[in-house]
Amino acid sequence: MTDPPAPRSRLLKLLDWSDRDKCLLLSVLLWGYMFFICVWHQVTVHLTEFGRNYVSSQGTAMLNSVVLINLLGWVLLLAWGGWLRHENRHSRIYPNVFLSFFSVGFVLLGWVFGLYSPMTGMVLMGSPLVGFILFGFTRVAWNFAFTVCVVLLLAWLSVSGYVEHAIYFARDPVSKQHLSYYWIASTVAFMVPFITSVITLVALLLGRWVHREKQIRDQALHDPLTGLSNRRELFAQLAHELARGRRSGQSLTLCVMDLDHFKRINDSHGHGVGDQVLVQVSEILRACLRETDLIGRIGGEEFVLALPETGAAGAATVLERCRETIASSPVPLESGDFLTVTASFGAVLWLPGHPANHALTDTQLLSRADEALYLAKGAGRNRVMFWSQEEEGAAAFP
Repeated sequence: MTDPPAPRSRLLKLLDWSDRDKCLLLSVLLWGYMFFICVWHQVTVHLTEFGRNYVSSQGTAMLNSVVLINLLGWVLLLAWGGWLRHENRHSRIYPNVFLSFFSVGFVLLGWVFGLYSPMTGMVLMGSPLVGFILFGFTRVAWNFAFTVCVVLLLAWLSVSGYVEHAIYFARDPVSKQHLSYYWIASTVAFMVPFITSVITLVALLLGRWVHREKQIRDQALHDPLTGLSNRRELFAQLAHELARGRRSGQSLTLCVMDLDHFKRINDSHGHGVGDQVLVQVSEILRACLRETDLIGRIGGEEFVLALPETGAAGAATVLERCRETIASSPVPLESGDFLTVTASFGAVLWLPGHPANHALTDTQLLSRADEALYLAKGAGRNRVMFWSQEEEGAAAFP
């Protein structure tokens, strides 16, 4: 039995959540935020001098109504989302209702406290940012446009005298004549949880994006079975090593390795065993080669090895060690038997200072290594052979 995922790991995968579950999480957070405002309001009105001097009776009643509407609304949305989750159902309407209620609820709060307050601007800027990331551009853009239109309408109505601005206050708590430090501290207290939540959420989502980008890049550049570089990545690295070798004058050995009778393994034991062989051989190659060496899988059972700054003698030693390790490491089968695997190696030495091969491309080098591999297979397989420039052929090494 596997352990359930830790809460933090689930939160890090927030982008993968369904819209229903995203709405549920945000509903919990927003209900808590509204409850915080409710507690602050009751304490302010009944226990502080600020409430007696600055809060109007009409504003008290209005905020009571707005907070009650918000608290009940988030409870209903939680109940709806919880029922959908319990029934393992999804609804296209649910996220739209969630976004619309969020807009209405916070516009009402902004109207009560004042549309020009820092809190209103913070909500107008921070909420769409999170919404675009979580729910996509189109759905959030419509709600954001609606919210902006309502805010502009209320601003015009308040300027024109049709509705009262900042109805919560009997007089302005922040002006040249009066400066309430209690209200400034309260504003900061309102903003800190919201800003912290927005920053944390955005940081988690951006971290998830970076992780996704890395996964996509790895999938594009690596063989999914063995984790080795694929053809694209291998040749990009090889081109870099050849360019570096031309500048430094250092040699490079390129090798093509092919598993002997691999088709027979697949036909006799199945592709599952064939995959097991490929994975084990990949691990052996990683163990036998240096971190600076290049390893890639470019075909079914075909691997390419590149050994920078390695001459013929050093390469022969390394490749022979790879060959011996593969041959002496049988693959265990489910039946309890062991499958012996061998490999053939065809290598070519590249000397950048030599006029005959200084300008050789990676494709030409690979072709020569292929010729050596062909001769290694013709000579009985399970051996290492080097392409010989002098003889225009291949020679066993050493």
